[in-house]
Amino acid sequence: MIGALFAFLSACLQGVNSACLRRGVLTGSASQAMAITVPMGVPLALLAAWLTGQLYQMDELSRQGALFLAGSGILQYAWARYWNYRAVAALGSVGAGPVQQLQMWIAVVLAVVLLDETLTVPKLLGMCLVFISPLIIAVSIKRRNARHAQMDQADSDEDRRAGAALFRPKILIGYGCAIIAAISYGSSPILIRSGLEGTNLGILGGLIAYSAATMTFVLFSCLAPGQIRHIRQTDRRSIPWYAMAGVLVYIAQTLYFMALSLAPVTVVAPIHQFSLVARVCAGYVINRNHEVLTPTVIMAVLLSFAGTVILAVDWQWMR
Repeated sequence: MIGALFAFLSACLQGVNSACLRRGVLTGSASQAMAITVPMGVPLALLAAWLTGQLYQMDELSRQGALFLAGSGILQYAWARYWNYRAVAALGSVGAGPVQQLQMWIAVVLAVVLLDETLTVPKLLGMCLVFISPLIIAVSIKRRNARHAQMDQADSDEDRRAGAALFRPKILIGYGCAIIAAISYGSSPILIRSGLEGTNLGILGGLIAYSAATMTFVLFSCLAPGQIRHIRQTDRRSIPWYAMAGVLVYIAQTLYFMALSLAPVTVVAPIHQFSLVARVCAGYVINRNHEVLTPTVIMAVLLSFAGTVILAVDWQWMR
């Protein structure tokens, strides 16, 4: 029960984080967001590990476990997060959600094949409901874009102004970035679960992961031509949103690590997809002029919520 609860809370915070990030990339870039959100995780994780006492339990992790956690940090916090930020910039946080739902299936399949976890009929039903909702949202985006294209071809200036006032997702670039992020995010739970299984050291695991990701990003920034100059040119309007996103994503990811240290990937990964619901709610409050929000999207959100409830109840029964 505790693992499922942590996964659900992580999903809620992840949705709010996506909305804050979306506001930031309106005037900034993915690499500028990374320069703030990734390094912020190290002092936050260090403080949390010290307060909980896990900082002094490093010897309880095997060398192989620590390597798995470092690898998950590089994969999830450096590589996947960069492509996620680009997807959010192109599609909006709500629009990027559907494609990134692929990470659930990737994580579950890898867990069954590599970790010998099992699937039950209720789990499959819940997963299908979670998977159907992004497909519905994708169709809604396609129809909305088609209507906007028709407005662009209208003769009246008023129609043209109306079409220009609305956010228009860049489907090709956005979906490409979202697929890369989904594959990376879907693979990382296997590394996290392998590194933390039986230890209950999720906060310490987060510290190791964030440290590895930060060192990787700093090395890349130093080697990539013009990268440091680009980061220093971050728009001041973006910085508060990036900072808020950095705090929220750290808390969300820490809860995610803790959930994976307590519950199977086949439970945590699907429930974590509730972040799609949180994206819509937070997006409506923070970015309603920069997101795709229609009655069809709301219906899809309710289906996703139903799927997460089924998954949570099934986990309780199994335990």
